[in-house]
Amino acid sequence: MLKVAKFGGSSMADAGQYRKIRDIIESDEGRRIVVVSAAGKRNSSDHKITDLLYLCHAHTQYGVDCDRIFGMITSRYNEIRDELGLKIDLEPEFADLKKRLDAKAISQDELVSRGEYFSAKLMAEFLGFQFVDATEWVKFKFDGTVDQEKTYAALKGFIKGKGIVTPGFYGIMPDGNIRTFTRGGSDITGALAAAAPD
Repeated sequence: MLKVAKFGGSSMADAGQYRKIRDIIESDEGRRIVVVSAAGKRNSSDHKITDLLYLCHAHTQYGVDCDRIFGMITSRYNEIRDELGLKIDLEPEFADLKKRLDAKAISQDELVSRGEYFSAKLMAEFLGFQFVDATEWVKFKFDGTVDQEKTYAALKGFIKGKGIVTPGFYGIMPDGNIRTFTRGGSDITGALAAAAPD
């Protein structure tokens, strides 16, 4: 039986949590669809990655430098990668993201979706699963509602082989732009993934 496992921000906060997730996934071979959130807080004084991304967007809109905040985001993901001994190179994508951010050439929705995106890339590498971007299967209509028929059909095309890891929280509009759900929207992605295989 195919099962969907969804992990929130606190479960994605650091390398130790990634190891716990691997144990959970490997304990049941039916768990072949993994939906993940952006990295959450490691402790009470820490920051959620999504909050930092929203802050970065606000800074650039007002012409304020966000290098320090962006550095906190990249260092968190690089620390997780390095502690887990993963070889995936995120630097080119971080550099491209920063370039687009500085040029105000990225929407708020796309920017804040990158927390889930990088979490999923790392988790896929760690589990040895296929990374499937949410833009490849979560399809919105022009009115902002999910096109369930297209969404379910697209996901079914990816779940024939080995397990997949996909980011929660966002999908793609008919015009190719990324759109996020409301905060906590990774739960919606998880519910869509759970409904699709039926």
